[in-house]
Amino acid sequence: MVISRDDAVQTVVEDNTFEYAHGTVMIFAWMVFASTAILFARYGRAIRFGSKDKFFGEKNWFQIHRLLACLTSVITLLGFFLILVQTNAEWVGVDEGQTFVHSVLGAIIVCCALWQAWMALFRCHPDGSHRFIFNWLHRLTGSLAFFLSIPAIFIIVEQLGKNRTGMIIILSLWSIWVVCIVIILEVIQFFFRKISKKAVSQRYETEPSRTRAENDDGSATKSWNNLLLVLFSLHFVISIALAIPLVVLIWN
Repeated sequence: MVISRDDAVQTVVEDNTFEYAHGTVMIFAWMVFASTAILFARYGRAIRFGSKDKFFGEKNWFQIHRLLACLTSVITLLGFFLILVQTNAEWVGVDEGQTFVHSVLGAIIVCCALWQAWMALFRCHPDGSHRFIFNWLHRLTGSLAFFLSIPAIFIIVEQLGKNRTGMIIILSLWSIWVVCIVIILEVIQFFFRKISKKAVSQRYETEPSRTRAENDDGSATKSWNNLLLVLFSLHFVISIALAIPLVVLIWN
């Protein structure tokens, strides 16, 4: 039987389907959901929607952070199973160089995702005496997974021949954006805390000073909140805008 060129190409595409799907879900998990979840946990704890700082009995930032973190963990596990299907559950050999490094980083990331889920299920009460242990383990594990995801994506993209340059440019732009928004949020947070401390100190002065301090504090809080919403939304949009063409290049 003679196999046409089109049939051969179709076979190759089908053979790589699970690999491409793995890359797709991992890109959205870590470029979009994980990065946004971390930003909300770090800078969004005072976030309000209108006059509401709670949603279904929990702080707004926590509900958003938990949703995005859960999506990250679930999609990461989905990506792990997809690549297992692609490779027939066979581990990448050491002789495959950077692909092996990618697989090791990926395994660590998956372990971190499972560990985060386990800790979240059995974490102690927020007022518990050992709560600080969970807090630090949660931060360290999440940060480790996120920072490892970046070189993991770069390494596997560098191995691709077709569209490699375009994908590296997109990843570089996203990495630069993440650094920029973190710096911006750190600077804003620094000045907001400085203004808040000044307002608190003025409350112990005369009545006119207290009134003026309360008005200034409320105005600063509202401005900070609005700016946060804009920056968080901008980050989410930019991350998706860069993730989509990256996924398109992978499938092409």
